[in-house]
Parts: sequence; structure tokens; C-alpha cells
Amino acid sequence: MAFDPGIARRMLHNNRLRVALGGSDIYDLRGAIALTSDAPIPALNCLAEFNTRPAHVEALLDIGFALLRAFDRDPAVEVTPLDRPRSLPKQLARRRLVRTEKRAWMVLRRDAAEIPVNTAVEVRIAGPEDAREFARLHASGTAWVRRLSLHSQMAANDTSGNTFYLGCLDGEPVATLHMLIDGTTAGIYAVGTQRAHRRKGISSTLMARAIADARAAGCDVISLSTAANAYAERLYAKHGFERAFTSDLWILHQPVT
Repeated sequence: MAFDPGIARRMLHNNRLRVALGGSDIYDLRGAIALTSDAPIPALNCLAEFNTRPAHVEALLDIGFALLRAFDRDPAVEVTPLDRPRSLPKQLARRRLVRTEKRAWMVLRRDAAEIPVNTAVEVRIAGPEDAREFARLHASGTAWVRRLSLHSQMAANDTSGNTFYLGCLDGEPVATLHMLIDGTTAGIYAVGTQRAHRRKGISSTLMARAIADARAAGCDVISLSTAANAYAERLYAKHGFERAFTSDLWILHQPVT
């Protein structure tokens, strides 16, 4: 699809709401934002959303990188087609940052066919009493993901627009999905299935339910993001999602010594 700045802004705003739910702090640098988190990954500890003049970029990078270092995080920047100035990547390269991860931001086509479902799967809305089970499934054994998932669910208790889904087989929860609706934008997150139960259409069944709920709520943009050119992007494309844009994560090059 052709790049639509308005849709991209809505998708990124929805994602920032989800990031904040997970316990990340967001700092307004007056021309960019800085994200910091307990999670040990650059995507949640970086500068983003640059909207400034070329002459101001260096000062913003100085301030933002100093903030990240104060939290023992290396310099990192997320760049999307919305970022200004367009010279930002060149300025990052001059500071020895290198482009690493590319992320695909996808939106459901309006003419997308219904996703096939597995009728043996029970879709259950997870309540506060299911928070630990949801986090355990979502984390797949990774401690910091479990902590972020629990934080998100606890914060969501006081925030409207969040639905946490569990996919169950024979009464046992084996898959997760989180949907966040703000206005008429729905973002889909935390999609995962226990390894032993993959390729049975469980996540697809959860996706179909979330999409139906989003449409019933009046959402005209239903979005998600995943690693670009990976298996998940191809799977989501089969479900009717298409790339709206990509983002690049730049991190500081660490020379081998």
C-alpha cells in the first residue's frame, strides 16, 4: 500500500500507548522522545519521533544519548518515514550508529477475507485473575517479558481499550493476544502460542476474534508490527495484513577488540 502519514501516526501512537503500559518511561525532548525501560532491548531504550530542523538534531542526540547512558543504555534510535529531518540517518552514521533491525508495520486490508478458525479452540477474555498465566505463556520463559506483561495487565485495569485474550484447548490456556483500541485504531500485540501447540490455527483463531471485536468497536485501522521479511510477516500477509511502512533501529557500533 502507498505510505499514508496519517495512518502511520495512528499506528505509532497506539504502539506508544502499549509501550507505556509495559512500564516504559517516555521523555519529551522537544523535537524527539526518549524511551527507557527495564527491558534489556534497544527498541525500548532509544530515541524516536524526531520532528525538528537539521540544525537542532545534534543537540537532541547529545541530550538523548546522555539520558540513555544515565540508565546504563547504549545510544539507539528508531527511524520511521515520519522522522524529520530526512538527513537523520546520515547524522546517525557519522556518530558510528549502524542500522540493525528492520520492523514491518502492517495494517489489515479493508477487503481482507475472514481468517479461518479452529473450532476446537475456546477464546477466553483474560481477567485480572489470569494475569500470571497470560504473562507466563507470553514470556515463554523470558523473565523480563513476564515482568513487562504483568505490568501491562495491571496498568490496563485502570485504562480503557485493552483486551487480553487466551486461546484454550480442552480448557488449558496455550496462546495469547493483546489488543489495544484507542479511538478508531486497534493495535494487536503479544501474539504467541506454546511451542507444542503451534501450527494448529490457535493464534489465527485469536486473531480472527480480535479483528471481529475491533470492527464491532468501529475501528477502521487494525494494525500490528513484526520483524520485516520474517516468517511472521508472511503469515500475517496471508491473514490480510499488508505493510504500511517500515522502521529501522540504529544502535552504536561496538568495534571488536
